[in-house]
Amino acid sequence: MFTKIKAFRNRFIQYKRSSKVHSDLDVLLGSAAEQKQLEDQLQWLVRLLQWVRYEGAVDAHIEKETGRLPVARLRYLLMVLERNPQWKKSVAVILRTVVHEVSGLELYTETGLPRELGLWSELSDRLMMKMLPTPPLDHELGYLFWALFPEKEDPLWVASIDPATFERLVELFNYEVGTDEKDWNRFGMDLEDALVYLVIQVRAIGLSPAIRYRLDKPNFRDSAFFALVRGLEEFMNAYHAGDRNLALEKASRFRMIIWECRREMAQVHKHLDEYGVSVNLVFQMARLRTYLQRVDSLLEILLNERVDSKKVTSFLSKLIEENQDLRSISSLLSQNVSLLARKVVERAAETGEHYITRTKDEYRRMLQAAGGGGALTAITVYVKTGILALGLSSFMEGVFASMNYALSFVAIHLAGFTLGTKQPAMTAPALAAKMQDVDSEKGMNDLVTDITHLIRSQVAAIAGNVMFVVPCVILIDALFFVLFGGHLMSHEKAVYAFKSVDIFGPALLFAAFTGVLLWFSSLFAGWADNWFALNSLRKTLARSPTLKAVFGKRGARSVAVFFENNISGLVGNISLGILLGMTPEIMKFIGLHLDVRHVTLSSGTLGGALPVLGVDFMKTWDFWRAVIGIFFIGALNVLVSFGMALWVAIKARGINPPQRKAIRQAVMKRFFSSPLSFFLPVGSTVPKSSSGNHGH
Repeated sequence: MFTKIKAFRNRFIQYKRSSKVHSDLDVLLGSAAEQKQLEDQLQWLVRLLQWVRYEGAVDAHIEKETGRLPVARLRYLLMVLERNPQWKKSVAVILRTVVHEVSGLELYTETGLPRELGLWSELSDRLMMKMLPTPPLDHELGYLFWALFPEKEDPLWVASIDPATFERLVELFNYEVGTDEKDWNRFGMDLEDALVYLVIQVRAIGLSPAIRYRLDKPNFRDSAFFALVRGLEEFMNAYHAGDRNLALEKASRFRMIIWECRREMAQVHKHLDEYGVSVNLVFQMARLRTYLQRVDSLLEILLNERVDSKKVTSFLSKLIEENQDLRSISSLLSQNVSLLARKVVERAAETGEHYITRTKDEYRRMLQAAGGGGALTAITVYVKTGILALGLSSFMEGVFASMNYALSFVAIHLAGFTLGTKQPAMTAPALAAKMQDVDSEKGMNDLVTDITHLIRSQVAAIAGNVMFVVPCVILIDALFFVLFGGHLMSHEKAVYAFKSVDIFGPALLFAAFTGVLLWFSSLFAGWADNWFALNSLRKTLARSPTLKAVFGKRGARSVAVFFENNISGLVGNISLGILLGMTPEIMKFIGLHLDVRHVTLSSGTLGGALPVLGVDFMKTWDFWRAVIGIFFIGALNVLVSFGMALWVAIKARGINPPQRKAIRQAVMKRFFSSPLSFFLPVGSTVPKSSSGNHGH
């Protein structure tokens, strides 16, 4: 009984809504003749499109997904107009007026295309569009298009308009054309003008220095971008001469030039490793792709002897989609930053390869390099203790702590040693670089093997750091005690050292936050390497008159090579030192108690506190809670920095969710079949590639 009542209620609601909709349409069509001013006609047209996409039916959400509902309502509208000739004539007059008054050139060259010359100016333009009031609809066709088709589903239903309905729409535009309206249709002429305008824009961007320098053409006249205008002129001459066969031949040649332009763009991508990449360059490349695609679409429409409904609706659908994206800030950033992110993580990947061990000898060298890093960190621990003992202001403590960390990390890097927690953010991009072939069994096996090697390398690096930093700080304290009769660390500092890493305290939160800072430092490292290449600094430094005067010609080249090989490591380590030293003080200033917990530094601090508290302290629960805390601090440092770096690298490389799931399953399968291989170099492993120097 209840089901029947509910069904009757739904039918009643649908009837009421449909009655209201039909009534609204009658009122709307009846008022068409009253719209005399262009602005009123545009507003009326917007209301008509709102009626077409009306979502009043009970099952409208189902129809909306397929795009059938608006098309069905469009057919109903055309049927009503057929039965009311006066309404049909009034609607046709409005449509012809809009086409005549609003330039079609803007439709083809502005709607859905980037307006500015750079990413940041385009970003500010979109922000202004969101903040400022919407201009009048006749101000620009892009705004009219946005008002007519504001919904995400609009491209779907426009593309699904069937040929019969499209033909009836075209007939509506031409219904009872008056003698004073003979020249209402300017679309054809505007389309030709749009082709000329867009081709000129494409040639200007394609021959700009940022792109031209990355091509292997000896002269800019040899570039396909230079030949575009001539190719279009030859086609347009043949088209206006009325020679169909010649026009098709010239169009084919013009399209070959467009294809050659795309090939040159691919060549630019390949040269990004050598020359680096900037955000504005990425934006201009995306702009070129969009413009070339629009030129190809307009040429296709122009070549059709009769209007092809499917091609026109597809073009309009794409136009609507691009126009909606043009207002989206997230779309702009995702489209233009993805390549930059990819190149930055690729440069980090090259560095990360040095941190992956594949043989027993490499594993042993990693332990040795990590041991050296731990030994140098012992000095860092006591320098930090001395800085805290000075009683400086919070800001100055942060400054001196940053200098201490940065100098220490740079020394570790230049000495060929390693800091374990810095590795994960660098090795994740190297891992993502190998995910392209996971669809094959061999590719998946190779990837899982690399993951095994990578995890084992991280374990070796952190274990080496901790195993050496603790005895080194104890040895330094012992020497100080013998010489001066006291410990380097006060009793209060020693007690605080253990409390600061207590598993039941905030140490785990701080460790995860430190993982984020470690990841940020890897981004700075990748950015620096890219910046060095982008500005051709190796060539600049090698030819610098100042460096030649000081070091000689060979010395200047050596300086240039040194910075080329080490700029990533230097910037990454200096930025990490500043982040670890200054971030806690900045957080304290803004009222957030968010500290850092680095496993090697924390382990060294505990080692320095042990002689102060004595051997008996090792029997207490406080000691073991701190030891457990150190273990989890190391795990969170690695997991957070590695996870964030891997996520960015996967996003930049477009690894899809099914592939990620397959990788996870393959790794778990390997872990359960051979768990020891994730921690120790068991068996004999043949290196797939040269591992390089593991000390960077």
